[in-house]
Amino acid sequence: MNTQPLERPSRRSRSGRESKNEMCVTQKLLLGGLLLLGLALVFIGARMTLAGAASYQADAFLADWRTQTDEPNPQAWTIAQEAAQRAVNLYPVANGDYLERLGTVQAWQQFRQPYGDPAARASRLAARDSYRAAVEARPTWPYAWVHLAHSKLYLNELDDEFAQALRQAAELGPTRFDVHNRLAEIGFTAWPVLNAAQRQATLDSARFSVAYSPAVARKTLLIAEHTGMDDTLCNSLDDQLKSQRKLCQ
Repeated sequence: MNTQPLERPSRRSRSGRESKNEMCVTQKLLLGGLLLLGLALVFIGARMTLAGAASYQADAFLADWRTQTDEPNPQAWTIAQEAAQRAVNLYPVANGDYLERLGTVQAWQQFRQPYGDPAARASRLAARDSYRAAVEARPTWPYAWVHLAHSKLYLNELDDEFAQALRQAAELGPTRFDVHNRLAEIGFTAWPVLNAAQRQATLDSARFSVAYSPAVARKTLLIAEHTGMDDTLCNSLDDQLKSQRKLCQ
Protein backbone atom coordinates (compact mmCIF):
# COMPACT_ATOMS: atom_id res chain seq x y z
CA MET A 1 0.00 0.00 0.00
CA ASN A 2 1.36 3.37 -1.05
CA THR A 3 1.67 5.55 1.98
CA GLN A 4 3.23 8.55 0.26
CA PRO A 5 1.42 11.77 1.11
CA LEU A 6 -0.54 13.55 -1.60
CA GLU A 7 1.27 16.42 -3.22
CA ARG A 8 0.29 19.75 -1.82
CA PRO A 9 -0.85 22.36 -4.39
CA SER A 10 1.88 24.81 -5.16
CA ARG A 11 1.74 28.36 -3.85
CA ARG A 12 1.47 29.60 -7.45
CA SER A 13 -1.65 27.52 -8.24
CA ARG A 14 -3.35 28.63 -5.01
CA SER A 15 -2.58 32.24 -5.83
CA GLY A 16 -4.01 31.83 -9.31
CA ARG A 17 -7.28 30.42 -8.04
CA GLU A 18 -7.59 33.21 -5.45
CA SER A 19 -7.03 35.82 -8.16
CA LYS A 20 -9.73 34.25 -10.31
CA ASN A 21 -12.15 34.24 -7.39
CA GLU A 22 -11.41 37.88 -6.66
CA MET A 23 -11.98 38.74 -10.33
CA CYS A 24 -15.30 36.93 -10.29
CA VAL A 25 -16.40 38.80 -7.18
CA THR A 26 -15.28 42.12 -8.67
CA GLN A 27 -17.14 41.41 -11.92
CA LYS A 28 -20.30 40.48 -10.04
CA LEU A 29 -20.11 43.65 -7.98
CA LEU A 30 -19.53 45.70 -11.12
CA LEU A 31 -22.45 44.07 -12.93
CA GLY A 32 -24.65 44.57 -9.88
CA GLY A 33 -23.67 48.23 -9.71
CA LEU A 34 -24.39 48.71 -13.40
CA LEU A 35 -27.75 47.02 -13.01
CA LEU A 36 -28.67 49.31 -10.11
CA LEU A 37 -27.49 52.33 -12.09
CA GLY A 38 -29.56 51.24 -15.06
CA LEU A 39 -32.65 50.79 -12.90
CA ALA A 40 -32.08 54.20 -11.31
CA LEU A 41 -31.77 55.83 -14.74
CA VAL A 42 -34.96 54.15 -15.91
CA PHE A 43 -36.75 55.33 -12.77
CA ILE A 44 -35.46 58.88 -13.15
CA GLY A 45 -36.30 58.90 -16.85
CA ALA A 46 -39.84 57.75 -16.13
CA ARG A 47 -40.30 60.48 -13.53
CA MET A 48 -38.97 63.12 -15.93
CA THR A 49 -41.34 61.92 -18.64
CA LEU A 50 -44.33 62.07 -16.30
CA ALA A 51 -43.23 65.51 -15.07
CA GLY A 52 -43.05 66.75 -18.65
CA ALA A 53 -46.53 65.47 -19.40
CA ALA A 54 -47.95 67.15 -16.29
CA SER A 55 -46.20 70.41 -17.14
CA TYR A 56 -47.60 70.28 -20.67
CA GLN A 57 -51.10 69.82 -19.25
CA ALA A 58 -50.72 72.86 -16.98
CA ASP A 59 -49.31 74.92 -19.84
CA ALA A 60 -52.33 74.08 -21.99
CA PHE A 61 -54.61 75.58 -19.37
CA LEU A 62 -52.47 78.72 -19.17
CA ALA A 63 -52.56 79.14 -22.94
CA ASP A 64 -56.35 78.96 -22.86
CA TRP A 65 -56.65 81.41 -19.96
CA ARG A 66 -54.50 83.97 -21.78
CA THR A 67 -57.16 84.21 -24.49
CA GLN A 68 -59.83 85.12 -21.92
CA THR A 69 -60.42 88.08 -19.64
CA ASP A 70 -61.95 86.34 -16.63
CA GLU A 71 -60.42 84.32 -13.85
CA PRO A 72 -60.41 80.56 -14.54
CA ASN A 73 -63.30 78.55 -13.20
CA PRO A 74 -62.44 76.72 -9.97
CA GLN A 75 -62.50 73.22 -11.48
CA ALA A 76 -60.15 74.13 -14.33
CA TRP A 77 -57.83 75.95 -11.97
CA THR A 78 -57.68 72.98 -9.59
CA ILE A 79 -56.79 70.59 -12.42
CA ALA A 80 -54.09 72.96 -13.71
CA GLN A 81 -52.67 73.56 -10.23
CA GLU A 82 -52.49 69.85 -9.50
CA ALA A 83 -50.76 69.20 -12.82
CA ALA A 84 -48.24 71.99 -12.23
CA GLN A 85 -47.55 70.76 -8.70
CA ARG A 86 -47.18 67.18 -9.96
CA ALA A 87 -44.56 68.31 -12.48
CA VAL A 88 -42.57 69.97 -9.68
CA ASN A 89 -42.87 66.94 -7.39
CA LEU A 90 -41.93 64.38 -10.03
CA TYR A 91 -38.87 66.09 -11.42
CA PRO A 92 -35.73 64.71 -9.70
CA VAL A 93 -34.27 68.15 -8.90
CA ALA A 94 -35.58 71.68 -8.52
CA ASN A 95 -36.70 72.77 -11.99
CA GLY A 96 -36.92 76.53 -12.43
CA ASP A 97 -39.25 76.29 -15.41
CA TYR A 98 -41.72 74.02 -13.63
CA LEU A 99 -41.61 76.10 -10.45
CA GLU A 100 -42.25 79.28 -12.43
CA ARG A 101 -45.19 77.64 -14.20
CA LEU A 102 -46.64 76.55 -10.85
CA GLY A 103 -46.38 80.12 -9.60
CA THR A 104 -48.11 81.41 -12.72
CA VAL A 105 -51.00 78.97 -12.30
CA GLN A 106 -51.36 80.01 -8.66
CA ALA A 107 -51.27 83.70 -9.60
CA TRP A 108 -54.07 83.22 -12.13
CA GLN A 109 -56.55 81.96 -9.54
CA GLN A 110 -57.58 85.46 -8.40
CA PHE A 111 -55.65 87.80 -10.68
CA ARG A 112 -58.67 90.09 -11.13
CA GLN A 113 -58.88 90.94 -7.45
CA PRO A 114 -57.40 94.24 -6.22
CA TYR A 115 -53.82 94.54 -5.03
CA GLY A 116 -53.58 93.61 -1.36
CA ASP A 117 -57.00 91.93 -1.32
CA PRO A 118 -57.15 89.67 1.78
CA ALA A 119 -59.43 87.19 -0.01
CA ALA A 120 -56.73 86.56 -2.63
CA ARG A 121 -53.83 86.47 -0.20
CA ALA A 122 -53.48 82.68 0.05
CA SER A 123 -53.11 82.09 -3.70
CA ARG A 124 -50.76 85.06 -4.04
CA LEU A 125 -48.56 83.88 -1.18
CA ALA A 126 -48.34 80.49 -2.86
CA ALA A 127 -47.39 82.15 -6.15
CA ARG A 128 -44.74 84.27 -4.45
CA ASP A 129 -43.19 81.24 -2.78
CA SER A 130 -43.12 79.31 -6.06
CA TYR A 131 -41.41 82.23 -7.79
CA ARG A 132 -38.90 82.43 -4.94
CA ALA A 133 -38.05 78.78 -5.51
CA ALA A 134 -37.87 79.40 -9.26
CA VAL A 135 -35.28 82.18 -8.97
CA GLU A 136 -33.29 80.04 -6.54
CA ALA A 137 -33.26 77.18 -9.05
CA ARG A 138 -32.59 79.43 -12.05
CA PRO A 139 -31.14 82.73 -10.77
CA THR A 140 -30.10 84.11 -14.17
CA TRP A 141 -33.57 83.89 -15.75
CA PRO A 142 -35.06 87.43 -15.86
CA TYR A 143 -38.69 86.37 -16.30
CA ALA A 144 -38.75 84.58 -12.96
CA TRP A 145 -37.52 87.77 -11.28
CA VAL A 146 -40.24 89.78 -13.04
CA HIS A 147 -42.85 87.31 -11.83
CA LEU A 148 -41.49 87.50 -8.30
CA ALA A 149 -41.66 91.31 -8.36
CA HIS A 150 -45.24 91.22 -9.68
CA SER A 151 -46.30 88.73 -7.03
CA LYS A 152 -44.84 91.03 -4.36
CA LEU A 153 -46.78 93.95 -5.83
CA TYR A 154 -50.04 91.96 -5.67
CA LEU A 155 -49.34 91.36 -1.97
CA ASN A 156 -48.34 94.99 -1.35
CA GLU A 157 -44.95 93.70 -0.18
CA LEU A 158 -42.87 96.55 -1.59
CA ASP A 159 -39.78 95.69 0.42
CA ASP A 160 -36.12 94.90 -0.22
CA GLU A 161 -36.99 91.63 -1.96
CA PHE A 162 -39.29 93.54 -4.32
CA ALA A 163 -36.51 96.03 -5.09
CA GLN A 164 -34.02 93.22 -5.68
CA ALA A 165 -36.41 91.46 -8.06
CA LEU A 166 -36.80 94.65 -10.11
CA ARG A 167 -33.03 95.13 -10.32
CA GLN A 168 -32.29 91.53 -11.20
CA ALA A 169 -34.90 91.43 -13.95
CA ALA A 170 -33.54 94.62 -15.55
CA GLU A 171 -29.91 93.53 -15.28
CA LEU A 172 -30.50 90.01 -16.58
CA GLY A 173 -32.84 90.99 -19.43
CA PRO A 174 -31.35 94.23 -20.82
CA THR A 175 -32.52 93.60 -24.40
CA ARG A 176 -35.77 91.74 -23.74
CA PHE A 177 -38.67 94.04 -24.55
CA ASP A 178 -41.22 91.88 -22.74
CA VAL A 179 -39.16 92.06 -19.56
CA HIS A 180 -39.01 95.86 -19.82
CA ASN A 181 -42.70 96.04 -20.64
CA ARG A 182 -43.58 94.16 -17.46
CA LEU A 183 -41.14 96.26 -15.44
CA ALA A 184 -42.79 99.42 -16.76
CA GLU A 185 -46.21 98.06 -15.75
CA ILE A 186 -45.00 97.17 -12.25
CA GLY A 187 -43.21 100.48 -11.83
CA PHE A 188 -46.12 102.61 -13.03
CA THR A 189 -48.48 100.75 -10.70
CA ALA A 190 -46.20 101.13 -7.68
CA TRP A 191 -45.01 104.64 -8.66
CA PRO A 192 -46.16 106.52 -5.52
CA VAL A 193 -43.97 104.38 -3.24
CA LEU A 194 -40.91 104.03 -5.50
CA ASN A 195 -37.71 105.88 -4.74
CA ALA A 196 -35.98 108.11 -7.30
CA ALA A 197 -33.74 105.35 -8.66
CA GLN A 198 -36.68 102.96 -9.10
CA ARG A 199 -38.72 105.61 -10.88
CA GLN A 200 -35.82 106.30 -13.23
CA ALA A 201 -35.46 102.57 -13.93
CA THR A 202 -39.20 102.38 -14.65
CA LEU A 203 -38.97 105.20 -17.18
CA ASP A 204 -35.89 103.60 -18.75
CA SER A 205 -37.86 100.36 -19.23
CA ALA A 206 -40.83 102.26 -20.64
CA ARG A 207 -38.65 104.15 -23.12
CA PHE A 208 -36.95 100.95 -24.20
CA SER A 209 -40.37 99.39 -24.81
CA VAL A 210 -41.60 102.39 -26.82
CA ALA A 211 -38.47 102.39 -28.95
CA TYR A 212 -38.63 98.64 -29.56
CA SER A 213 -41.55 98.57 -32.01
CA PRO A 214 -44.83 100.37 -32.79
CA ALA A 215 -46.90 97.51 -31.34
CA VAL A 216 -44.95 97.45 -28.08
CA ALA A 217 -45.08 101.26 -27.95
CA ARG A 218 -48.88 101.21 -28.13
CA LYS A 219 -49.03 98.54 -25.43
CA THR A 220 -46.76 100.60 -23.19
CA LEU A 221 -48.91 103.69 -23.64
CA LEU A 222 -52.02 101.68 -22.75
CA ILE A 223 -50.31 100.51 -19.56
CA ALA A 224 -49.39 104.10 -18.72
CA GLU A 225 -52.95 105.28 -19.37
CA HIS A 226 -54.41 102.46 -17.26
CA THR A 227 -52.20 103.43 -14.32
CA GLY A 228 -52.64 107.17 -14.80
CA MET A 229 -49.01 107.59 -15.80
CA ASP A 230 -49.44 108.61 -19.45
CA ASP A 231 -48.37 112.22 -18.85
CA THR A 232 -45.27 111.04 -17.00
CA LEU A 233 -44.42 108.65 -19.80
CA CYS A 234 -44.97 111.24 -22.53
CA ASN A 235 -42.85 113.82 -20.72
CA SER A 236 -39.99 111.32 -20.56
CA LEU A 237 -39.94 110.68 -24.34
CA ASP A 238 -38.01 112.88 -26.74
CA ASP A 239 -39.87 114.54 -29.61
CA GLN A 240 -38.26 112.35 -32.27
CA LEU A 241 -39.39 109.11 -30.61
CA LYS A 242 -42.90 110.47 -30.04
CA SER A 243 -43.12 111.48 -33.67
CA GLN A 244 -41.73 108.17 -34.86
CA ARG A 245 -44.20 106.18 -32.80
CA LYS A 246 -47.07 108.67 -33.22
CA LEU A 247 -47.61 108.85 -29.47
CA CYS A 248 -48.45 111.68 -27.08
CA GLN A 249 -49.44 114.05 -29.88
